[in-house]
Amino acid sequence: MPSRKKTSMFASAFCACASSFVVICVALATPRWVSSDVRFSRSGSNVTISLRYGLFRGTCEQFMDAGIQMPEKTFQVADALSGGGRSLNVAAVALLVLALLSALLGSGLTCTNALSNPYATCLGPRGVYGWNGLCG
Repeated sequence: MPSRKKTSMFASAFCACASSFVVICVALATPRWVSSDVRFSRSGSNVTISLRYGLFRGTCEQFMDAGIQMPEKTFQVADALSGGGRSLNVAAVALLVLALLSALLGSGLTCTNALSNPYATCLGPRGVYGWNGLCG
């Protein structure tokens, strides 16, 4: 039977890994990573264009002074980006997926370590600290 100290240490590490997994899932699902409002003013009319970029999809809306609103247009972010922007988007997605897998593996290891015999821990405390550091 594992000691209370070992169980509490690995249980807290499990909570940290599971919470990082949830945060990464939320980051992947967030529809608005970047938002911007562009305002144009001319004599007699004001136009506001609202852009919102997510990881995969973006929206564009146009508002005019008189209360006229153009319908919201959605577009694929990868198609709208060019050159370095596209590679940055791919890199962000790849790193988030890698962090997601790392958090999942870390939470599995810490759960195994918290419930197993203290002499047969999987990677021990160094493994827990290593995986949590990698997740962070």
